[in-house]
Amino acid sequence: MVPCAYCEKPLICEECGAEFVPPTDEHYRALSEPGRTIECPECGEVLVCHWCKAPYAASDEEEPWAD
Repeated sequence: MVPCAYCEKPLICEECGAEFVPPTDEHYRALSEPGRTIECPECGEVLVCHWCKAPYAASDEEEPWAD
């Protein structure tokens, strides 16, 4: 289980309901870095916590961080 950086509940994608499993250690570390956009590996949408609705999104001028 990966906890949400904001509410500490299990990080589940609001869009598709999948539990977030970082594909690499870099993805895991990026969860705690402000200004990074993380996409759900299952559905490809910006990761938003199901519980607290916190988006893991950067500002518009930055590129999404995904493989």
